[in-house]
Amino acid sequence: MKFLFLAAVSLFVLFQITFQPKIVVATENKTLAVVDAQENFPLTIKFTHSVQKTPVIEELQFRNGEFVLLRTKYKSQGVGLPFDAGDGKFYRDGEWFIFDDMNRHFKNLELRTGKGTRLKITLNGREYELYKIFPLGTKIVVKII
Repeated sequence: MKFLFLAAVSLFVLFQITFQPKIVVATENKTLAVVDAQENFPLTIKFTHSVQKTPVIEELQFRNGEFVLLRTKYKSQGVGLPFDAGDGKFYRDGEWFIFDDMNRHFKNLELRTGKGTRLKITLNGREYELYKIFPLGTKIVVKII
């Protein structure tokens, strides 16, 4: 009886490990992180805008097997930043311009380190300073497996 219980527990754990979706942060040559992708799992991307030279924060969640961009926060308006009312609810909170309820869906995220962009990603409570880990121009993919 004890053997059957241990076998059932082992099968359950194996099932969880095998069939639990994972979020992977990797380049062509290196895997930086692999974490379990629970529903509504948060992911944050922070960088300095290459034109405006001001901080940008993008808040996403893992939902139904994909990434959903919920909110973008930035400190200046201009080229490359959302401004259309169709992008979500726009408002200002102190020094931040915020687009909320953006609801943009992505199967994968492709990021690239750039000069002065200070690209970072926060995943599972850990911040990865991608700009310090990878050389300029490195393509980093955040995907679900």
